[in-house]
Amino acid sequence: MRAWSTPFFRPLAPFLAGGVVTFYLINAAQETMLKSESFRNDPRNPKFTGKKEEHH
Repeated sequence: MRAWSTPFFRPLAPFLAGGVVTFYLINAAQETMLKSESFRNDPRNPKFTGKKEEHH
C-alpha cells in the first residue's frame, strides 16, 4: 500500500481549537450558574450542601 502525504491534522486544527475553547467556556458558564444565588440552595443542584437523604 502506498503512503500518501495528505495533511490530516493541519486543516482540522482550527476546528479542534474551537472545540476546546467552546468546551472550556460552556464549562465555566455552567460552574458560574451552579454557584449563583438563585440556584445555590436548590436540591437539584449537584453541589447542593444541604441535608442528604439517608438510605435504609
